[in-house]
Amino acid sequence: MTPSLREELILSHMPQVKLLAQRLHRRCPQVEVEDLISAGTIGLIQAVDRFDPARNLKLKTLAEHRISGALLDYLRHIDPLPRDVRLFQKQRDAIIEQMSAGGEAPCHARVAQMLGVSSKKYVTLSRMIAAAEPVSAHEFTIAWKLAG
Repeated sequence: MTPSLREELILSHMPQVKLLAQRLHRRCPQVEVEDLISAGTIGLIQAVDRFDPARNLKLKTLAEHRISGALLDYLRHIDPLPRDVRLFQKQRDAIIEQMSAGGEAPCHARVAQMLGVSSKKYVTLSRMIAAAEPVSAHEFTIAWKLAG
């Protein structure tokens, strides 16, 4: 592939990168859309470099997979928590929501039991999750004043 064709393919598929990055940004507004576009562009470049027209696969299809993969890789890279802690968070939140919807007040011991973990592990993982949550400057200022 010539350098000019490569550049043309990359530029012609940039709207696809922007679209996928903006969709993901709506689900993760704390991440800058420009950072997502940069990560997606890397996936697009990889797709163009690996594209083989003889394989009867459209570049748009290959690019979508590579762009999406690059975006997810970027999110994993910037996430301060490991995947198993995020899985715990997802399961914990689902159980709490289920209990609340059923009229049951969720308590740590009951949720830990339903997750099959000790109360100590439940508290430790929950604290890790809380520590990784973003805090607004206003909330930080209030907490700082209260700590005094």
